[in-house]
Amino acid sequence: MFGSRSTDDADAALTRTNGWTVPRRTFLSGVGTAVGMGSLTGSGRAAPNGTSPRVPEATYYVYRTNDRYLVANSPIAGIEFNEPADRNAEAAFQYAFDNLPESGGTVVASPDTFRFGGPATLGTGTTLVGSDGTRFVGSTTGQRDDPLPSDAQDNPLATGHDIVRLRGDNVAVVGIEFDADGAQLDNHAVQADGCSGVYIANNRTLNGFQMALSFTGCDDVTVQGNVVDGPNWYGITARGAPEGSDIDLKQSTNVLVTSNRVSDLKFNNIAVYNVRDFAVSQNVVSEGGHSLIACSPSQGGAIVGNVCRDIDRFGGDPGGEAGIEIEYKRTHITDAVAGTPAETSFDITVAGNHVRNCGVGFISRTVPADLDDVRVDEARRNKRPYSFSVTGNTISACRNAGIRIRSGEDAVLATNTLRRNGTDPESADLVNGSGDEAANIDVNAEYTAGIQRDLNVVRN
Repeated sequence: MFGSRSTDDADAALTRTNGWTVPRRTFLSGVGTAVGMGSLTGSGRAAPNGTSPRVPEATYYVYRTNDRYLVANSPIAGIEFNEPADRNAEAAFQYAFDNLPESGGTVVASPDTFRFGGPATLGTGTTLVGSDGTRFVGSTTGQRDDPLPSDAQDNPLATGHDIVRLRGDNVAVVGIEFDADGAQLDNHAVQADGCSGVYIANNRTLNGFQMALSFTGCDDVTVQGNVVDGPNWYGITARGAPEGSDIDLKQSTNVLVTSNRVSDLKFNNIAVYNVRDFAVSQNVVSEGGHSLIACSPSQGGAIVGNVCRDIDRFGGDPGGEAGIEIEYKRTHITDAVAGTPAETSFDITVAGNHVRNCGVGFISRTVPADLDDVRVDEARRNKRPYSFSVTGNTISACRNAGIRIRSGEDAVLATNTLRRNGTDPESADLVNGSGDEAANIDVNAEYTAGIQRDLNVVRN
């Protein structure tokens, strides 16, 4: 017996969540199906129906009932943890994670609200699965100044904590709503560091987070089908909070970011920084402050079939902010990477994207650490992105330019459709068609080499 309630009472309460009865088998089978992981039965095995990892046998079930957190080793009995619920949900989930076998297992969260006072960390072979209505709420921990506040922000901002950390191989978080409770710095909804085999799918984040869904120093990463709404700095990112921490700017490989919706934030909606061998595809990204999809830097990848629209706030680097960018940026790499081939972006395909109402549609550029430094000219010549293709995209109503190559080498710009770029999208000039080809495709002759342009169509 744990706490003031008997084990029998607690077991009986397992079928009650938020005042209604949940048949155990129906609940468990529905969880897996709803989040794209197959049907979860009492054994905890997931029948694969997508790209989700194999789920091991061992399973724990975490519930909230009558203001208590319960952890059970069976869908109908076996209470092992029973504590009052008071912003301590991490204790219940940590108990479940820690008591799985070394080979891992599945932790299933009921359709309840769990309030966290700190992070819960899962390890190798562990899958955390929510259900329709599972909600994890974080806490604020203090305040500090945001080093780059937007015009709408007044320092200091509320700080918070990570909710779920992934620290092992073959790990997954699926089907959970994460709420930052207004904290905008020093926190993630999900943060994976040093993992091989990461699956983050069908979650939703809202009401804060400095960086919502983060992976650093990882290999074989899939981020799929998530909805990210209103984080502070980044939505889906290969950076780690706080900025400049031990996990920030670590290199990741073999990354797939697909079918997500990310909106309403200050910097990049999808920031695949320091990533090699990647694909960013079929995402809808909107209402950002800096470039919506950013390779800063990245190597060996494809950005295909995304919808990028509406940059309407904050500021920008030289040349403006874009629907899609590739770049060298000194402040986005570590000293260990500086001077190596991985310090800039190369071998990237940008194809079949729809970009609308941004400062620039696509941009390639070099951004040294100090824009006033006398070495800016040298950097733009010697550290420019190279070997990239921009083909088959539709770019329209971008204020400054459709395609802008401020620095770059050995690139192909072909078969793109460019409409009404280069003028203010709210002006009469745009409607009357005053834009010209130079505004639609802007290539800086001084800092570029080997840029081939062919079969692009300009419509004003």
